[in-house]
Amino acid sequence: MSGVDAGVDRCREEIAAARVLAAEGFSAQAVSRCYYAAFYAAEAALLSLGETRSKHAGVISAFGQLVVKREALDDVAGRLLRSLYDRRSHADYDLGPVPADEAGRAIADAETVADLVEGWIASRGVGR
Repeated sequence: MSGVDAGVDRCREEIAAARVLAAEGFSAQAVSRCYYAAFYAAEAALLSLGETRSKHAGVISAFGQLVVKREALDDVAGRLLRSLYDRRSHADYDLGPVPADEAGRAIADAETVADLVEGWIASRGVGR
C-alpha cells in the first residue's frame, strides 16, 4: 500500500472514529478526530506531490500553497482544514463543553475535505 493510500485510509478511519465518539456523547473527542482526519488527507495530498512536512502548521501551510493554490484543489478544502485545526484546539484545550451539533458539523467538514482530496488524488492517477 502506498503512503498516499495509507493517508486516505487513515483519514476515513478517523472519520469513522469521530462518528462513534459523537454517537456516544464525546463531542470534543469527535471534533479532535475530525481535525486529524483532514490532516491525514492533507498529508496524503502532499505525499502525492512528493512533499512532506514535519509539523502540523507546515502541513496546513503547504497544503494551502501547493495543493489548493498551485494544483487548484477546491479552496474549501484548505479553509475547512484550517477551521478544523482551530476547532480541535478549542475542543482539546478549553474546559467548556463542546455541543453535539459542533461534532456533527466537524464530521461533515472532515467528510468534505476527505471527498475533495480523494477526488483530486484520483484525478491525478495517484494511489489505488
